[in-house]
Amino acid sequence: MPEKEYQRLTRARSRSAFSVVFMSRSSLWLGKDHLLCVDSSGYTESYKRFYFHDIQAISLMGSKRRAIWNWILAIPTTFCLALLLTALSSRPYWEQGMPIVYAIFTSLFGVPFLFNNLRGPTCICHLRTAVQIEELPSLNSLRCARRVLERIRPLIIAVQGQLTPEEISSRMRAIAGSPAGVMMAPGGSASPPLAADRPETPPVIS
Repeated sequence: MPEKEYQRLTRARSRSAFSVVFMSRSSLWLGKDHLLCVDSSGYTESYKRFYFHDIQAISLMGSKRRAIWNWILAIPTTFCLALLLTALSSRPYWEQGMPIVYAIFTSLFGVPFLFNNLRGPTCICHLRTAVQIEELPSLNSLRCARRVLERIRPLIIAVQGQLTPEEISSRMRAIAGSPAGVMMAPGGSASPPLAADRPETPPVIS
């Protein structure tokens, strides 16, 4: 992929919250008239292009990824920190060099724990076109996702145009009053129709 034709939007991130180094990683790039999602497994790369004129919606949904990792990392961090404090207060441990060992183990868990919290809330990002709904794994941080969406929003609007607030309100009222404007969710509760079912609806970035 000629990088001079693209601008990197995100660094490569794993597709799974609990993946290992060798599993698939995904990154997002900005082209002249499209977004490029690159999936790499270490041996092969696959590319998916999403042209601005085809994007119907980009949605963000909060996830529990940060909370899960906090629990996973907090327990060993606390345990190692307790051992470190015990070793620091005991002369025999000092003579055996145990504080250094415990400090190393504490940093192994404590640094990722700190970094996980500094990144802020996590999310799941989906991009919708008329033919598919694709998850963008590299946009798993709410702070990063909002920054990227603010960057590509004007580009999408420049291609597709933008409705005025009055036009949006008018169309929403028309959809709400239409018998076909409400779909039933699997649980039986009403949910709004999908953007793909309304070709005249402008792209939604939420």
